[in-house]
Amino acid sequence: MSALTREELMTMQTLLLKVPEVAAHLGISRTKVYELIASGALPAVKLDGSRRIRACDLEEFVQRLTDCTQRRRRGQPVETIGGR
Repeated sequence: MSALTREELMTMQTLLLKVPEVAAHLGISRTKVYELIASGALPAVKLDGSRRIRACDLEEFVQRLTDCTQRRRRGQPVETIGGR
């Protein structure tokens, strides 16, 4: 397997996001991201003492929010995501 070129690295999607990056993407505070992680609503991994969120887990979290919103609009029961 050959090493990736700088251009290839620059065009790759980030696989692991930092908590502040996730907060910025979702438009919420870092504290809320940590609450979502602690509640189990948003999976995270620990890497060198820092929490990271896989991009695919963030996408799935947003999809679950979308699904809940659609069910709520149809009057179907929904589960709460992330407490409160």
